[in-house]
Amino acid sequence: MAEKQSSGIPAKVTLLILSFVPLFLALGFLQIIITAWLVTIGFTAAQVGALIAAQGLAVIFTSIPLGIVSDVYGRKYLLTFGALAGAGAMFAFSLTLDFWTLLTISLVLGFTEGAAITTWNALLADMTEGASRNKVFSLSFIMINVTTGVGLVLPGTFPFLQGILGLTNMAIHKETLMLLGVLSFATPLMFYLLLRDHRETHNPGRKWGGLSNKSTIVKLGVVGSTIGFGAGFIIPLVGTWFFFRFNVTDEFSGPILAFSNILIGFSAVASPRLASRFGQMRAIILTTGTSMAFMLSMAFVPLFAAAAVIYVVRSALMNMAGPLIDSFSMGIFPAEQRGLVSALSNIMFRLPNSISSIFGGIILGLGFLELPLFIASAFYIVGLTAFYLFFVAGGKYPDRPPTMKSPAGGALEQSPP
Repeated sequence: MAEKQSSGIPAKVTLLILSFVPLFLALGFLQIIITAWLVTIGFTAAQVGALIAAQGLAVIFTSIPLGIVSDVYGRKYLLTFGALAGAGAMFAFSLTLDFWTLLTISLVLGFTEGAAITTWNALLADMTEGASRNKVFSLSFIMINVTTGVGLVLPGTFPFLQGILGLTNMAIHKETLMLLGVLSFATPLMFYLLLRDHRETHNPGRKWGGLSNKSTIVKLGVVGSTIGFGAGFIIPLVGTWFFFRFNVTDEFSGPILAFSNILIGFSAVASPRLASRFGQMRAIILTTGTSMAFMLSMAFVPLFAAAAVIYVVRSALMNMAGPLIDSFSMGIFPAEQRGLVSALSNIMFRLPNSISSIFGGIILGLGFLELPLFIASAFYIVGLTAFYLFFVAGGKYPDRPPTMKSPAGGALEQSPP
């Protein structure tokens, strides 16, 4: 029996979760680099959208085969190799500003995300049981979002550091990226050390049993793809939108996005309470619907401070639904199918999200700064209506409290680049 801490979480699992900190710290910083800094040094909004789309498309094309590998052959080596590829891509990103090279690196980061999506949740579930499982997934959710948030906030310290160190804006961005890239190699090393003796028993026959409950997957896909397509017009590009709308660089938008990510992490605490009070499905409708109203209002505010506050509140509300949706979608499938189900769920969100990110970047580049918000809101309405009709109106799926938390990446709408 694994040694447990006073919290009830196995010590080995806690160390495994903390091992992800260096890589997610680097990925958080890279997120603000791509969405808010590159446009200040000459990249176009369309190029930024293409980098985001490339990662998303790589996730899409790798997730299904990686999900099957995860379910049939195991999680630990795939997770470790994916983290190693991510650390290498992070370091490589610090060495060049050539667009086509960065596009290739984004594809590698997409493989890293695909490997994490198809292994992380399933591995944590395999290593825990009973009441400790909820605590483990909560710790993972908070760690991912808080650590990513710290990475996002780093540019806010750069004006002070430039004065002390005498570095240019270009140099401090690239050297910080290089340092974080080096540190992120600690993640795959720790994974290897912690998991080398771990025995994976979820599928001892090494056979893929297919996929059950296909109609539910289709319904979830309709909802996820609709919301994903709408979100892609603005959510991954919000740092770019802040720059074009208010002439705000990553030194200011970075801390805002960081605070948003950290608040997303802790917003998971409210999810079970909302589900208990309103019912799981209605809580999803309530939080996502309210967040959409906040997002739409961003189109009309004239000040950066007001837009920033609205965006932070919107993000927290939207991602309160993440644990509830994952609880529902993962709970109706057996353990030996969860890797593939996670992959399919992610694909059904990321494919349309990646495509619309390209269009969103083009629209912002043309100067239509309110239009992406209007388009996103329209698709949110359609997606939420579909969710209500599929899962709430008929009463087939009873309301219940969440039993699992959000997957790697931590957010309903976006995953770290």
